Amino acid sequence: MSNELKIPEIPAELRPVLEIVYEGNAPHIKCKYRGKDGKECGALFFNLSDAIRHLATHDSKYRRFLSLINT
Repeated sequence: MSNELKIPEIPAELRPVLEIVYEGNAPHIKCKYRGKDGKECGALFFNLSDAIRHLATHDSKYRRFLSLINT
């Protein structure tokens, strides 16, 4: 039995602002959103649901992706 966390595939439309990275040998989803100041957010998440909720706090245009996680 594997202890590896499984991260679901990031939807293509979100790949410019979310990416899968490995921190401490565990997969995380990293927020690459850049604000008006040009700085990358860099927040890390263990699941896609939390990452999408976080994106919606940056820009309301990402709210439409909340339907992917509200099941």
